[in-house]
Parts: sequence; C-alpha cells; structure tokens
Amino acid sequence: MVSSAEVAKWLNVKEMQVVPCHSSQLNLMTLYPEAQYTVDTHQGYRDRIDELGKAGCGWTVIGDARCLAMFGISKYWEGCAEAWLMVDTKGISSRRITLTKATLRFFDNVGAAFDLRRCQIVVSVANKQALSWSKLLGFEIEATLKRYGPDGSDHLVLARFYD
Repeated sequence: MVSSAEVAKWLNVKEMQVVPCHSSQLNLMTLYPEAQYTVDTHQGYRDRIDELGKAGCGWTVIGDARCLAMFGISKYWEGCAEAWLMVDTKGISSRRITLTKATLRFFDNVGAAFDLRRCQIVVSVANKQALSWSKLLGFEIEATLKRYGPDGSDHLVLARFYD
C-alpha cells in the first residue's frame, strides 16, 4: 500500500493534487474512445478501480478542478504487477510534458515501493502514440497478443524491469 501523499511526492507536480482513485472520478473525465469502451463494457471494471483506490494501488491526479489522470498497479504476485492508466483527453492537452515527467518519476519509484522485479503494460498495436510513450517510460516490447482486444485487435505486452 502506498499513500496518495507518497505518490504526490514521487510525481512532484505543482498545483496538482493526488487522491485515491474512485470510479466516480471517471464520470468527470473525457476518456479516449477505447478507454471509455473498456469502462462501459467490462463488467466489474468500476468495482476494481474502487478496490485499487482503497488498497493504496490506484490514484487520481487532480488539477484545475479536473481529474487529469487515473492510474495504478495491479499486483499479480510478489514481484510482478501490471500498470494501468486512464487520462482526461481535455485536461492533459496542455500538460503532456509535465505529466510525462511525473510518470517517469512514478515508474522510477514504484518498483522499490512494491518490491517489484517486473511491471508490465498492455497496449494496442494501433495506438502508436501510446507505444512511443511507453518506450519513453522505459518499457520494452516483449510479446504480441494476437486478437486480444475486445474488438479482436492485436496488443503488445511491454515490460519494465527492476533490480
């Protein structure tokens, strides 16, 4: 469990607040269509967001009275977790560099905080922007998941490793 205050220190984003994530915050965000589809169609998704927020594994960044990003990790077992992210498309447009630097600091700290040796993400092969950003954050492509997405699209597994 990691507190919102600790994550706020990692992110070091001025004029922004970090709070535990809650599914009600999704209603205050303008999500990318693929992310909105996930929220709307996956049974239990909102409940899982609430569980992660309560467990100290999910957080929301608030700035200018908007939920700018919701993110966290889901541990599979000791040493291994998957990271997830939902962003407000309107709120982040002017903060891309700031939030990218904050995300780098998050991944620089989350490994030790959760005693991880591996953190992975899954990204659609069609989302070139997310793939580029993932590599910037230190993730390496490991595998292709054929016909993985809800629409049958291919996705990539990317991982970042910790000593």
